[in-house]
Amino acid sequence: MKGVILNYRMGRHHIYPNQVIVKFENINNKYEASKYIGKHVIWVSPGKKIFIGKIVDVHGNKGNLRVRFNKGIPGQALGDIVLLIDNIDKVKEIREKIKNAKDINQIRSILINA
Repeated sequence: MKGVILNYRMGRHHIYPNQVIVKFENINNKYEASKYIGKHVIWVSPGKKIFIGKIVDVHGNKGNLRVRFNKGIPGQALGDIVLLIDNIDKVKEIREKIKNAKDINQIRSILINA
């Protein structure tokens, strides 16, 4: 399942660059979204660096989810596609495909079709 990174998680005086708000397709309320807590998300930078995050909580009532990454993700990730991973072992398979990709468009097609 694919989703879009909407924004960083923000407070009044602070931005949390390792936490983002993600909107997945076909999730419209917080009850559907709560089923995905604990699953992993993958985002690939244009430089082929892989960022893996974990869904930690629901954000709001419209089905948005809060994802925490180990390291902060760059601003170019905002508005980009992320992939929901059911099995963490699938990351090895995706990593091999990304190594062989030539540009960012091939990487995006790998994420969409995975």
